[in-house]
Amino acid sequence: MIYVHFPFCKSLCSYCNYFSVTACEDIQDVVAAIHQEWLLERDAWAPLLFNKHSNKHHTLYIGGGTPSLCPQQDLQPLVTSLIQDSTVYSGKAPIECTLEANPGDLSPSSCRALLDMGINRLSIGIQSFFDQHLQAMERRHTAAEGKETINTAREAGFTNISIDLLFGFPGLTQHQWQETLLQAVESKPDHIAAYQLSLEPDTPWGESQTLPPQETCLQQYATLQEILTNHGYLQYEVSAFCLPGKKALHNSAYWQRIPYIGLGPAAHSFNGKDRYENVADINRYIMGIRKKSPYRTYDRLLPYNVHNEWILLQLRTTTGFSLKQLLEREGQEAVTGFLERITPLQKQGLLIKEYDRVYIPAHALFLSDYIIRECLLPS
Repeated sequence: MIYVHFPFCKSLCSYCNYFSVTACEDIQDVVAAIHQEWLLERDAWAPLLFNKHSNKHHTLYIGGGTPSLCPQQDLQPLVTSLIQDSTVYSGKAPIECTLEANPGDLSPSSCRALLDMGINRLSIGIQSFFDQHLQAMERRHTAAEGKETINTAREAGFTNISIDLLFGFPGLTQHQWQETLLQAVESKPDHIAAYQLSLEPDTPWGESQTLPPQETCLQQYATLQEILTNHGYLQYEVSAFCLPGKKALHNSAYWQRIPYIGLGPAAHSFNGKDRYENVADINRYIMGIRKKSPYRTYDRLLPYNVHNEWILLQLRTTTGFSLKQLLEREGQEAVTGFLERITPLQKQGLLIKEYDRVYIPAHALFLSDYIIRECLLPS
């Protein structure tokens, strides 16, 4: 798994706290540094990224930021290098290569160019099909451009298209949310990721807005599940729905703690044991890569961190996990302690233990954050 963070946006959205900048004059230097970072790291990471176990999770994901802003002459050499090197090391090309895109950035010709360079999946940031909401979010596109972009990508030849939607934000009515979902399924994307807004303190909305009541958000989540399920979408994770055979392979591998390398400013990496994060500063990132001494923050995971992280990620999926897996990973004591912690949740119907498998039932997924917290070891 390879993740590339492209940290540039034309404008910043009201709710977003991902690292990004609007000074786009550094795009060429950053993309060159990302390529150089890959060349520095690829040999050391190859045994982790390209082996018998990880080959089925052989993916490339370019996120941001707004990667669809990257000029083709800068993006293509990077993507070509990543795909070619991955193919040499593993013996086959990545099975899923995703690029995040903003509606309005994509034209028929740019879609064809992306396909030609090896991108086979788009993740389009629709968020809403109402202009008033898009304006409040300070998104650059209109509702009409959102629909048009999906159609443009499909007509260009993309057979795997995901869209992002946002709910639980100030001003969203139940009727508007229903209409948004109906317009979404009418566009027939292969995958829909729907996220509940969380207000981050260093964002315009975080400083000025108040979240709707939880009852309102719960109703919107239930509507999300009902409408998408009724239109043939399968829920496989708290926020993710797909048509049959169209799970997001890259994101699904995160839930399984598959090692991945993150390239670019503020990108995270996981080697199967520990994590590190690249510096969230354009100039320091470029400087560190050029000196072949990247600026990074390292996080060594203790046994209880590993236990909690595994439980958290597994329970985000609709299938949960088997107690046999936990037994094989950590032994009988871990299983016994876990079963003791989940007894109250079982009695409330918030967690199901069915034979050997433990999972959160569909009606309780909205409360997954609370449920998972109750399952974890104290720090």
